[in-house]
Amino acid sequence: MPKREPACAIPALEESRRRCRKLMQPADWRPAHRAAGVTFASICRRKDDLLVLGQAALEDAYEYMESRPCALLILDESGCTLWACGHPFTQARLEALGIGPGSYWTEGLIGTNAPALAIAGGYPVQLAGEQHFRQALHPWHFCAAPVYDNGGRQRAVIVLASLVEDKAASDLSLTLVLAREVGNYLHADSLLAETNRHLNALNALLDGVEDGVLAWDQHGCLQYLNARAAAMLRLDETESLGKPVLTLLTLPALVIQAMHNRSPLSHVQVTFENRQQFIPALLTLKPIPDGDRCGFIALLHPQELLQQLVHNQLGRVSYTFADMPLASLEMRRLVRYGKQAAKGSHPMLLHGEEGVGKQRLGQAIHNGGERAQGPFIALNCQALPQDLMAREFLGSDASEGEAGQPSKFELANGGTLYLEQVEYLSPEMQSALLQIIKTGMLMRVNSNRVIPVNVRVIAATGADLPLLVKQNRFRRQLFYTLQSFELHIPPLRLRTQDIPVLVQDSLQALGRHFQCRYQIGGDVIRQLCLYPWPGNDQELKSVVERAAMTCRNNRIELNDLPEHLLQERALVEPDAPASQPVLSFPDLERQAIIRAALVCRGQLNEMAPLLGIGRTTLWRKVKQYHLEMARFKTGAEAE
Repeated sequence: MPKREPACAIPALEESRRRCRKLMQPADWRPAHRAAGVTFASICRRKDDLLVLGQAALEDAYEYMESRPCALLILDESGCTLWACGHPFTQARLEALGIGPGSYWTEGLIGTNAPALAIAGGYPVQLAGEQHFRQALHPWHFCAAPVYDNGGRQRAVIVLASLVEDKAASDLSLTLVLAREVGNYLHADSLLAETNRHLNALNALLDGVEDGVLAWDQHGCLQYLNARAAAMLRLDETESLGKPVLTLLTLPALVIQAMHNRSPLSHVQVTFENRQQFIPALLTLKPIPDGDRCGFIALLHPQELLQQLVHNQLGRVSYTFADMPLASLEMRRLVRYGKQAAKGSHPMLLHGEEGVGKQRLGQAIHNGGERAQGPFIALNCQALPQDLMAREFLGSDASEGEAGQPSKFELANGGTLYLEQVEYLSPEMQSALLQIIKTGMLMRVNSNRVIPVNVRVIAATGADLPLLVKQNRFRRQLFYTLQSFELHIPPLRLRTQDIPVLVQDSLQALGRHFQCRYQIGGDVIRQLCLYPWPGNDQELKSVVERAAMTCRNNRIELNDLPEHLLQERALVEPDAPASQPVLSFPDLERQAIIRAALVCRGQLNEMAPLLGIGRTTLWRKVKQYHLEMARFKTGAEAE
């Protein structure tokens, strides 16, 4: 009479034997199905973590069993034997039954067995002797215990096998302890892997940020240093870790005081010292309290990115076509052409005397087109130092002794780059500008990295560019490229009808600022219209603001104007207009049609109202001047 198994296993055991009686004969023995070759190798690869941890646990356990004649096996959740260790005699007897690495403990082939019941029931099981349905297993005693991971999923089964005469009373308990140990190993390994994943993700994040990051513990020993911080502070990443921060750097007094008080710092200008080198930085310090102890995390913000942020904030402009005076015919025509130009993305050239409002027109064109949501970056080319022009204009990559700086094209990416006094660009920068306009690509100084940019270039000048081209002071091809759409802003002395409008606009702006209402007499307006205004719109605005500040009761009278205005004599005479070649009426007409074709991309239906003629008349003129509209539809320039 075999020993009775635990009560919890009796129902499952009886059900298993009942199933086996329907499928097989007790005296027959049929070896279990066995995975081999590539199939078994693939199974083992998938269970690599289980095998590594399980083998170590079972080998240690068997070492303390004093070479007892038994075997310890690791099975996966499907009952496939992955690995076995133990007494050679016991393993040889199991192999004689066809039980070894790759064999499956399937009830349908080898009958009732402990591993199959443990897998099905999810609890420890031991069977011995005649409890097995197959007579070939009657000499054997098996204990099996399932292994669970931290998610409660069954991952494996640990089996202790021995002959009946070699079994011990503690075998089931030992098997259960081994299963729990392997499960704990799996759980610890999973936690370690998860921790490593989080650490790797955190390190990747900290290494990828533009800020320099360094952290030290309560003893002041450096615990973390990303590559950005190491480069900024001139430190070696690997050699610096674990060393006191105060031995690596001379910290500013402000930082030492904040550490002493455990107080944070936010975006403060400080200077570090390392190897007798002074390192300016913008610092944010975060204390990390832990009871009585306190560590710190320091962020070193790259100043070039802050400059970029400032540029982007300043790159928002509000001037539109609605803000422009439209009293004169010249300004109405200029606004009409400007609105057409705003629909495209081609480069433009704005020409006019100083103070006529070229930049305001550029802002209006920017805000009137598809790039209105992008930045508007204005750059005065005359203000660029010759020795720094390339770096300021094209930007530079970071180097050992100098931080990187984005180019003005990158700052204006997706928007408009306005170039004031473009004639002051050096020949090298003129060539670079032409190349960027043509290709949409730029290369920073001291860099071989190509950066794509999407920028509309609006150039402005008060100079005689054709003369500069003849004198080889301005690139011919760049001039032709910018001249593809040129707008000339007439001086204020040629559009005196705009003066009253400009005066009222200035007074309304001043009234909103000072929360009052200014008035101006008609005789003052008439006097302002008599003056030649060599400084154009800007001079007029300055005069009105001065008069508003000195007038009484917020009303501007004649005696509030500067003396030279009452004499109708300019302090500084306006520049003489550049001589222009006299064109015949057919040449003027042909040029007007070409300009309209560039704006409307060769669409006759749009060109006709812009030119103020009928479509049939326009078609006849196109044929007369032998103009091919297809070339303008593809963006090609007319000859």
